[in-house]
Amino acid sequence: MEIIKNIYKLVGIVRHIELLRLEEGARQYLSQLNISFEIVTAKSSALKVKTRQWKCTNGHPAEIPKLISLTQDLFERFVTGVPVTVHPIVYTPAIVDDVEPGWIGDQMLNMGITLKDIHRDTGIDRLSLSSWIDGLEPISQEIKAMFFYYFESIELRKNSIPTHSAFNEPCYN
Repeated sequence: MEIIKNIYKLVGIVRHIELLRLEEGARQYLSQLNISFEIVTAKSSALKVKTRQWKCTNGHPAEIPKLISLTQDLFERFVTGVPVTVHPIVYTPAIVDDVEPGWIGDQMLNMGITLKDIHRDTGIDRLSLSSWIDGLEPISQEIKAMFFYYFESIELRKNSIPTHSAFNEPCYN
C-alpha cells in the first residue's frame, strides 16, 4: 500500500531501498501523529511535498513550522541533495467536535429544551436521543452536527422574535 501519495514520482531520483525506508518513516508519522504526505512534483533539482495533519488523537495538532521541519527531516534523510519545499496543511477542528453529552445537556438546560422538543423537531426516536444525551451511545460526527445546528437554529429563532414596544399600532392623526 502506498503511504506517500505519488511516491512513484521519486522513481529514478531515489534508490528503491531508500523509497522503502521513506515509506516506513511516513507510515510511522501517519500512525503516531496522523500526518500524511503527497509528492506534488519531483525533479532531481527540487521536490515539492504537501503535508497534512488530520485529526490528532493526542489533542495537540502540529503548527505549520513543525509540519515543515518534520517533512524536511524525513525527506532529506532519504532524498539527499534535493531541496524539499513543503506545503503544510494544519488540522482545523470542525466546529462540531466539541459536541458531547455534557454540552448537549447544558444547551438543553440553558434554552429550556426538552427531549420531547428535540424529538418533535427532528423526528428522531426518543430512545436514540436519550442514549446520546446520557452518553450511553457514541455520537457520530453527523449526529454531533445535527445537535450543534439544531441548537444554533433555536438560538436564531429566539433572537429573531421581535420585541414588543409600547406603541405597536400605527397612529393616525
